Amino acid sequence: MKTFLRSACVLAAAAASGAATAHVSLQPATAVAGAEETLRFVVGHGCDGKPTTALRVELPASLSAVEPPAKDGWTVSLERLGDGGVAVTWRGELAPHQADGFPVHARLPAKAGPLAFAAAQTCGATTVRWDEATPAGGPRPAHPAPSLTLTLAGEPAAAAPPPGERLPAGVQRLPDGGLADAAGRPLYTFNYDTMVGMSHCGDDCARMWPPLAAPGTAQAFGDWSLIPRAEGGVQWAYRGKPLYAYSQDRPGEPARGAEAPNWKRAK
Repeated sequence: MKTFLRSACVLAAAAASGAATAHVSLQPATAVAGAEETLRFVVGHGCDGKPTTALRVELPASLSAVEPPAKDGWTVSLERLGDGGVAVTWRGELAPHQADGFPVHARLPAKAGPLAFAAAQTCGATTVRWDEATPAGGPRPAHPAPSLTLTLAGEPAAAAPPPGERLPAGVQRLPDGGLADAAGRPLYTFNYDTMVGMSHCGDDCARMWPPLAAPGTAQAFGDWSLIPRAEGGVQWAYRGKPLYAYSQDRPGEPARGAEAPNWKRAK
């Protein structure tokens, strides 16, 4: 199976949707409480066509051993907050149509449950804060704070979809919590897709693992973004990871693709 680094790291379709759909998200979505983890704060795109020039993220005092690694083209600074937390600020420039991740190494709190971070994205003279809490079972706010869910070691992540979850047309949740296409075939992520806004699965790989295509009128929203394909068209990505079906799967049958190395069910 051949894989190629073919897609440019751009999100033109997302940029066209403007600042209303831009947001700062967090990868991973779940983590083990008390573990050491690399948190990646992902900027979807700029503000109303303006490049991102700074990102500030406030980390609560419950996190320890905070260490942001060096990032090419960006300066990084730490500021101690009055409540004992730490604010990390990156300064540089990210083109308005690009997405990128800003990593921080830290030890997570030992208590299980949701954990949110206040973030501020600056585009020149404009600053947009992403710090609104998402109520359980309620609608997603206009400026949601990047967040993740901490689980106890050995505790499985909740499989049930969030109440009122918005999904793209043609995407559904299966009873086990996995994502599926319109036909009910499970969707997958590829371990080699490590760059935000980029797919490593082309040619023979894409024939075996068809990308989840999005219509030309699609717009990014929430955890859902768009990735241009080298062969034309765009592909859906969930929480920064491109989505694919498996050509040998059949609706209602066991997910054969889950047995393949480097492929995981999307949930």
